[in-house]
Formats: sequence, C-alpha cells, structure tokens
Amino acid sequence: MIKSKYNWLYEPPTQYIDETLANKYQLTPIIKKVLESKSITEDASIKAILNQTAVNHEPWLLSDMEKAVNRINEAIDKNERILVYGDYDADGVTSTTILVNTLKTLGAEVGWYIPNRFTEGYGPNELAFRNAHDEGVSLIITVDNGIQGHKEIEMIQELGVDVIVTDHHEIGRTLPSAYSIVHPMHPEYDYPFHYLCGAGVAYKLSQVLLDNPPNYFIGLAAIGTIADLVSLTDENRSIVKQGLALLNESCPIQIKALLNQAGYNDTINEETIGFIIGPRLNAVGRLEDASLAAELLMTEDEEEAEFLAEQVEHFNIERKEIVAKITEEALAIAEDKVNKGKQFLLLAKEDWHEGVLGIVASRIVETYGLPTLMLNIDLEQNHAKGSARSIEQVSMFEILSAHQDLISKFGGHHMAAGMTMEIDYIESLEQGLNEWMHQLSEHTSLEPNKRVAVKLEENDITINNIRDIQRLSPFGTDFEKPLLELDDNEVVDVKAIGKDKNHLKLITGQLKLQSLFWQNGDLATQIELGQPINLLGNLQINEWNGNQSPQFIIQDIATNNEQILDYRSKRKQLNLDPSDTNIAFLIHPKKEKLHDNYYYYGDKIDGDHEVVVLRDLPLDLESLKMSLEELNYSQLYLVLQHQQSIYFDGMPTTTQFKNCYKALITKKETNLEQEGMLLCQFLDVKPNILKFMLKVFFELGFVTEENGIIKIKDNPNKQNIETSRVYQLRQSRMEVEKLLLYDDFTQLKTWIKSQKG
Repeated sequence: MIKSKYNWLYEPPTQYIDETLANKYQLTPIIKKVLESKSITEDASIKAILNQTAVNHEPWLLSDMEKAVNRINEAIDKNERILVYGDYDADGVTSTTILVNTLKTLGAEVGWYIPNRFTEGYGPNELAFRNAHDEGVSLIITVDNGIQGHKEIEMIQELGVDVIVTDHHEIGRTLPSAYSIVHPMHPEYDYPFHYLCGAGVAYKLSQVLLDNPPNYFIGLAAIGTIADLVSLTDENRSIVKQGLALLNESCPIQIKALLNQAGYNDTINEETIGFIIGPRLNAVGRLEDASLAAELLMTEDEEEAEFLAEQVEHFNIERKEIVAKITEEALAIAEDKVNKGKQFLLLAKEDWHEGVLGIVASRIVETYGLPTLMLNIDLEQNHAKGSARSIEQVSMFEILSAHQDLISKFGGHHMAAGMTMEIDYIESLEQGLNEWMHQLSEHTSLEPNKRVAVKLEENDITINNIRDIQRLSPFGTDFEKPLLELDDNEVVDVKAIGKDKNHLKLITGQLKLQSLFWQNGDLATQIELGQPINLLGNLQINEWNGNQSPQFIIQDIATNNEQILDYRSKRKQLNLDPSDTNIAFLIHPKKEKLHDNYYYYGDKIDGDHEVVVLRDLPLDLESLKMSLEELNYSQLYLVLQHQQSIYFDGMPTTTQFKNCYKALITKKETNLEQEGMLLCQFLDVKPNILKFMLKVFFELGFVTEENGIIKIKDNPNKQNIETSRVYQLRQSRMEVEKLLLYDDFTQLKTWIKSQKG
C-alpha cells in the first residue's frame, strides 16, 4: 500500500447548475462539475468567470486616496523631490515601476529606492530615509511596504518629510503615523476588495493620477498579483485576465527580453508568470540588490533590456544552485526535528543565504506538512534573519505576533512572513512556537489536506474536456486549478525517468493515460504492474510531433490494497534503513539479528509494521506461514537471499537410490575421492546429488564413512528413504524454492495473501 501524503477531501456540491444555465453557457459535464465544486452556480457568477466581466472598483474608495493624491499633486506643482520607496521582490519591483512611471508621466521630480534585503532588510529603513532627507526629498511614497514601519516613519516625518504608505500587508495592532495610508484593508474604510497586492494598489493609485494609465501597467500589476500569491478572485482576477491579454497581444520589450533569456516563446499564462517571470524578478533581490530587476522593467531601450535580462538570468541560475544545496541541508535537520515530535519546524544554521530561505521553507512545508521558519545565523551581528512559510490551518502572522516579544522585526500574512531576531532567543522561540502548535493540535487537525474538485471517470479524460477546464483560467490562490481524482486505474507501465531517475512516469487504464509525478521517481520500485492505483492532480494537453494527448500531472498518489513487491533479482537494490522500527526484517535462523526489528521465520513479531522484508529464503514453508499469519503490513518486499539453489538439481529417484546402494554393495568399500566421478557417471547424477544420497545412507545407518572410504554396514535396519531427516530437509527446501523463487509471481502473491490470519 502506498499511503497518500495528503488527506483527499471531497465534498459533493450542495448546489447545482440547472440545465437552462448549462445550455445558455454551453457547459459540458466536466466544466459544470468544476464550477459546482467552487459553488459557482448562479447566472452572474458563471458569467463573471466565463466571460470575465471586468471588476474595477472605484479607486477613490481606497483609504486616504484623496489625501494622498492631493499631496502628490502639490509636490508636483511645487517641484518637490519625491522618492518611491519599494521592495525587493517581484511585487515590489513591479509596483515601484508602475508608480515611478506614473509620476514621471505627470512631470514629477521623482527617484526610486529599493532597500537591500541583506544590509537594510524589509520595509522602511532609517538610514535610507535620512539619506533621502539629506538629498532634499520632501515626500516619500512607499509601495508594497510601510505598514509596519512605525518608528522610521515617525522619525522622518519629524524631520519634515511626508510619507504616503501604499501597502497591502497585514496591519498590526496600530497604524504608522504616516501622512496618509492607502491600504485595501484599512480598518476605517470599506474598500470592496481587501486582497490587492502591492502592484495592484500602485495601479489603483495610477488610475486616479492618470486619466488613462498605459496598458503596460496592468501587465505589471498582473505579474505582481500572481508572483505575490494573493487571492485570485474579484478585482485581482480582472487585473490578471486583462494583464495576460496585454502581455500576449503586445508583449513589452522588458518582459520579452526576460522570456527570451529563459528560452520561452509560447503563450503567456499564469504559470508563465508563476514559474518563469516571477522567479527571475525575485532572484535578483534574493541574492543581491533588486535594483537590477527594477532597471530592467523601467528601461525603454530594447538592447539594454536584453543586456539586463541576461544579468537577471545569471542570478536565477545561481539562485537554483544555492536553493538545492540549502534544501539538502535543511531536509536533514527537519527530519531530525520531526522524529523528535516537533510540530513547528524552526531550522537555523550559519552561512545560509537569507535570500532563498523562503523558497526552501516552502519545500520543507511541502515535504512534512508543518509550518516552517528558516533562519540564517549571523554571529558577527548577533542576529538571525529569515523567512517562514505556513500551512492553511496556521496563520503565520498570528503565531509570530503571539511571540513578538522574542522577535526584533517581522512582517507578513497568513501563509508567509519574514523576520529578524536575536540569536539568544531562538531556542525560546522554538519552544514557544511548538507549545502554541501543541495547543492548536488538541482541537484542530494538522494533517495536510488537498481538496478534490471532481472525481473523474476514465471517459472524462478527453482533449475537449481539458480545453473546457482551461476556459476557467487564470487559476491561483483562492481560485486554484481544480484538483481531479482518478481512482482504481490499473497500472500498465511504470518507470523512473529523467537524468537522475528522479521523476515517475505511469501509463494507466484502458486509455493508456500518461501520468507524471515530479521528484517522485523512487516510487517506481513500489508500484506493481496490474495493480489499481488512485491519482490526484491536474490534466493538461501533451503535444509531441504535432500530436495531442491527455496527460495527468500527479500531485499525490495512493493504493488501497497491500503491496507485495518483487526484489528477488540481484539487479534490484532495496535501500531501507535496517534500524527503522517501522520495518520488520525476516531472516534465516543461522543469520545474526542486527536490531530489535529483526526476526527469524516463525518468531513472535512485536507490534504492527508498515513494511515487512523477507530478507532471506526460509528453511521451510511452515515457519513462513506462521510469520505471515500474524503480520499486518502495507508493503511486503520479497528479497529472499540465498547462497545457492537446489530446485533444478531435483530429488534423486527411488531407482537411483537403489542403484547407488547396489553399486556400493558390489564394491563393499568405495574410495570416494578416486571413484566418486565414476560412480556419478554410472548413476547419471551430479557430484552434489551423490553427496546428498550418501548423507541419506549415512543418516539411516546404511553406510559408514572414514577418511573418504565408504563402507556398507552389515545387516542394516530396513528403513524407507523418505524417513531420512536429510531427505525431508531437501524436499522442504525444494518446495520453498519452487513457490518462492520459481512460481509465477501472481500465484505467489495469491498464496502469500491467503496465509494472512
């Protein structure tokens, strides 16, 4: 049995789309099921999704918008110096670009500044603000940050510099004393949609400042929205839909240069932004100064755009290498903490690159299903800095807020946060976070979940149905690509693919559906041909040599039945931890028990074991039967090591035994060394068979042996050859070999399953 990593939650819809609406919008059964799974069943909501009715809330409804616009216009009229203070991620550089270009269009004297992640950290920085004041800046506008910058904003305003905060991050217990705060979640205002990203807020501000913002702006806002993983509903959905259309109709030179460097020349969709554009814009700020990414987005020169995009690509390649190294180290630390029962994984180490810790934290969460905080320890500065990622049951903002006395500075939202703290408090924070998690777990399940949108039948898997599902795009946070469950599909072929064999490829069912499971190539050895398997994932269209076929991208996999896995071939290597108490090893009675989880065939086995390994060939079937009767397992590995096989040598016939005895009587004394081969030729048997026959005679008292001389005993007791213990052991060994080594594997599995108590 392969256990799923997630709980697959399927709730049948409580509301259904009536046939009139289904006909009106030409909804096929598959798209109808998907919409119903998302509770989209009314005319207006269906129309909004399918026809993408634009949602563009009145920007003047945002908090302090009038006050902010008046102050900006005043600064422009008086030729005041304005500084746009941004952030180092994709949302930060796109929002910076939108607002800087907006102000330039209005003729403002404007500059921009993006803090360095490593030397200045996230959000308002006191020294940067003081430098702006010294350079004559009288108005600072933050984008994608500022809502937590209380001290710095108060300081700079006391120096006579006004600060307009435009942000979207969680608001703390108090608001900063800024000149104005443009924020969709401001508690004193009621903006219709709370989940704009930083670029979305900047875009709304540009809508007020400019009569017709350039189309490029909504493309940037779409990039920021997808890259920052904000809710892809309501107004954000319209921003992304319109932005993607713009990026495909007339791709700006800056984005085109970025895609050229990535070798991508296909349609730009939400996945293009999520996996190609966003990570590259983020890579610069993760490793060094994010200004390079902003310069790329702001350049109007095609040649310069290509040059800057090439530099960005170098950063992205380096980022991948660093992530791979840190992930390997972090997984080892995380596994140790999980084994110790930790429910919040705080991983801290020297010389971890702070810029990529959020990426690695996400991978740890994906692996263990637990909220994770990764910190780089800087002994010189006596502080630790890093990033946190969460699970849906735990608000990272809430849990870190509850331990704010141990943290120097942090900001974030439900699923992610960044923070700085003193090294001395790390142990206390880890203890506090785990106590908080323990209390939560007493009334809330922490098991990771995946919500199933539709349970598929095999005949649902068609190119047309996949295209229908794509009609609902773009997909993202709060409007995820529908997860599809396909149960009891028989495995036709299975193999590990890729350079390092680290990906899984399955062919299943009558349709020979191809399925891929990235980073799970190790499962290839655990899946049997012909067994039914359950898949959870998404459908896509695979194109190869002009042909199109359905393809299933697996997110999780499970088998309901126990598995019996064949590892009898020396070509198959079984890599299991011998000391893992979840595994029971059954071994030959003459072999050494290495750990407490090693048993001889027939021993009483303590407790249940998920995995059982028949490591050695048993002496007889009875002892194997005794073990199988009391075993409960999900996976049984047949290794069955043995020195040599006797099955094909067979058992001497009664006639051969008689002829052998007669030959020995005739000679009375036989020198085995000198005459053994002649005797083998006479009897037409191999030397090892002759030795066996002589052992039987010796045991029954028919012969004696001294210094290699075989002598017939006088007047031996008459006994049946089959009463010999040596004879019976060989017969038993042949039965064992026939069943366990040479019978059809399907029949062997049937026999093993029949022995369970």
